[in-house]
Amino acid sequence: MIRRAKSLFLAAAVATVAALAGNAAWAQKPVHWRIQSNLNAGEPGYVALEEKFARLATQMSNGRITFDIHPVGALFPIADGLEAVGAGVTEMAVLTGGYYAGKLGPFANLESGVPGSLRTPIERFNFFYKRGFLELAREAYAPHGVFYLGPQLSPAWDIMSKKPITSKADFKGLKIRSFGLEAEWYKKMGASPVFLSGGEIYTALATGVLDAARWASPAGNMNNSFHEVAKYYVQPSPMPVPNNFFAVNDAAWKALPDDLKAILQEAVVASSLDYILISMNNDAKAMQKMQAAGVQISTIPDKEWESMEADARELWQAYEKQGGFAARGVALLNEFLRDLGRLEPGAAK
Repeated sequence: MIRRAKSLFLAAAVATVAALAGNAAWAQKPVHWRIQSNLNAGEPGYVALEEKFARLATQMSNGRITFDIHPVGALFPIADGLEAVGAGVTEMAVLTGGYYAGKLGPFANLESGVPGSLRTPIERFNFFYKRGFLELAREAYAPHGVFYLGPQLSPAWDIMSKKPITSKADFKGLKIRSFGLEAEWYKKMGASPVFLSGGEIYTALATGVLDAARWASPAGNMNNSFHEVAKYYVQPSPMPVPNNFFAVNDAAWKALPDDLKAILQEAVVASSLDYILISMNNDAKAMQKMQAAGVQISTIPDKEWESMEADARELWQAYEKQGGFAARGVALLNEFLRDLGRLEPGAAK
């Protein structure tokens, strides 16, 4: 009887060990994801995605998670990005939130950055990671089957124009490429906003379809040869600290073990910082080259710019009346701006 009990115990122990070994093997099974960027290969944001997100995450996980990275449009049209990630067409993508305002409402504009608000990358990092906006973004995107992993902060999105712009009045009648709340802002100043893809901007400027375009920072604008057809670079930047974001299929995210989730969240921050640093170096060189090719800086004076920023704030602060995620986002942004001393204590409550 004792011998039989020992045999049964031994058999049970062997079975338990085998089960544990099987579970361990399953837990260590490599994960492979596809990522579609919102940029073309070789652009700074694409390089940051490759080197400081994908490669870093693979190294930190000892090869337990790997990635194939695809340029914009390779797996799905960028306009369909939200549905593509939510449906699992790809496990992950870098998207621009403002493109999806029709699906998420005005919160999408707040998420990708609005004029008349934050001014530096550190302020934007603070807003996401220390002021509660990251958690709000995750809540807003969850109904679409998307886990909002984090922002990919980018360099400024600037205006290049075929004519000088030094005041609000200069926007009257201006045909300018833009989208989202920014387009509403230009329209409020009398402009005629037009939305075109990046690949259409050069020809539109050259043929007069556009008078100006808000596209990228100096390096991005020069790489697209906009300086050949638009000889005025407008400052200050209307969008000094915009961001794209890392969208993950919710089911794919939930299937990851906690340590891989933690690694990806750290890699997102590293990728944003790398993008900003690469761009800072590239932008300085690009601006010098464009000026050597005849581009002039067109500066809007401080007082005029303050008035223009106030117009922009009126637009995004009005989102609060719509309730929901937009109202909560506006409340967070107003609170942060008051703490930074850019809003009066009782303003925009």
